[in-house]
Amino acid sequence: MSSHQGADPLVSFDELTRRRMGRVRRFMRTHPRFVVVATVLVYLMLSLLGLVGRAIDPELDQILMLAGILATALALLFRLRYPMLVLLTVFLIESSSIVLDAGGGGYSGIGMMIALYTVGTKYSGRRTIPIALFIGAFHILLFIMTGYPDVSKVLDEGESIDDYGGAALMLSISGGFMLGSYVAAAAVGTNIRNARIHDAEINHWASQVSRLAQVQERHRIAREMHDVVAHSLSVMIALSDGARVVAKKDAVRAETVLAELSGTGRAALADMRRLLGVLRQADGAELSPQPSSGNLEQMLDGFRVAGLPLTYSYTGEPLPKDTTFELTVYRIIQESLTNALRYAHGASYVQVRLNREPQWLVLEIIDDGDGTLSHSVGSGQGLSGMRERAALFDGTVEAGPRPEGGWIVSASLRIPKCDSSLLEPKTNPTT
Repeated sequence: MSSHQGADPLVSFDELTRRRMGRVRRFMRTHPRFVVVATVLVYLMLSLLGLVGRAIDPELDQILMLAGILATALALLFRLRYPMLVLLTVFLIESSSIVLDAGGGGYSGIGMMIALYTVGTKYSGRRTIPIALFIGAFHILLFIMTGYPDVSKVLDEGESIDDYGGAALMLSISGGFMLGSYVAAAAVGTNIRNARIHDAEINHWASQVSRLAQVQERHRIAREMHDVVAHSLSVMIALSDGARVVAKKDAVRAETVLAELSGTGRAALADMRRLLGVLRQADGAELSPQPSSGNLEQMLDGFRVAGLPLTYSYTGEPLPKDTTFELTVYRIIQESLTNALRYAHGASYVQVRLNREPQWLVLEIIDDGDGTLSHSVGSGQGLSGMRERAALFDGTVEAGPRPEGGWIVSASLRIPKCDSSLLEPKTNPTT
């Protein structure tokens, strides 16, 4: 058995993203303060290495540079909360360090790269990349103004700077590396930001889809509950009214009607329990009844016992074995007959006709009663539910009065491509 069986299917995209991460990345994502402190410690370790050789006899400029490194480290502790302010602070401090170094080339730029990366994770590339280019160009200008590279101490008498590769070449390499590092840090931060935005958008989309699925499921269950309750109560009311009348004349017949009434109530209760079970089961419970020829015939017999002069006919090839299609046909017939039972007063016939065409199934439920929806009654959920079901199969449902009197419900459903079904009657049309 798969280890994924029994797991909660409603897992957020954030949770899926965390599962795909390694332990290190997951730890860094869940402990941002630790990452900030660790980054500052790494910065201090790398930056202080450049001052180790000068610590024996420190001069004022080295002391000021050390102070600048410590100030930069302090500023970087607040980089997540105030990224732009920290960037400006680090820019001023490290620009001063370049001037203090006076062409020595001891500037590392690590603090600036960390600050630019942080700004990249908070702002778009259109803002971050130009800032990185500006800072890089400004620092190169400072290098030129302070006389980098300073080779005066290594030149012998009569030698020129060209003997050491040329100052311009050294400045180009160092300046290009620094500028590229700044832009790369900003670009990496921007890519991280874009990835987080992408994850957030997908998570939002997944949340919206989940909510939409929940709404659709609630509508589906509400539609089923309406069909079950409306059908069962209508039949039970008709049976109870009939039992009260028949009891005075025929006790045996009354007992039969009461037994049918009891059976209808028990069946309605069982259907309700199954519908409520859908809300408790994660793996999806089937909504009952799941139609077959027996269920359809039992339903029609129940309406006949309740007093409808019902006939049923089916023509054409057998219907496909598609549960959703069968349930749609079943519910449309059930809702139509329920309305006929409630409103078709004085009807001498109620006809249920199913005609199978090559691509379509045409359903007609016709009565000659004088009261079927002749005025606004009910909530309209029944007709709306039938149209929603028919729409699943590119179908339509029309309902209205007939010119010769009575009412007709006509539905057309596109037949899915499946095997043959059992919805067609076992015998010839019956009365």
